[in-house]
Amino acid sequence: MNRHYWNDPDDRSMFADPHGNSALRAVSKRNPRNLPCPTCKQPNRLTPADKRQGYQCDQCADEAEGAF
Repeated sequence: MNRHYWNDPDDRSMFADPHGNSALRAVSKRNPRNLPCPTCKQPNRLTPADKRQGYQCDQCADEAEGAF
């Protein structure tokens, strides 16, 4: 069965690390990791989908949550 996250709430394939803590989206041709983090300004940390969600890179998110 071909699963797609928009039809299956248990499918985590849209995430870069589907079994981890990161909320960052997976890279694809239409969603390249080519944008800087808005917090640390490091290049190539976010995808356009991450930016639309208002995310920051994993390192900055972990620091903000006290999980370094």
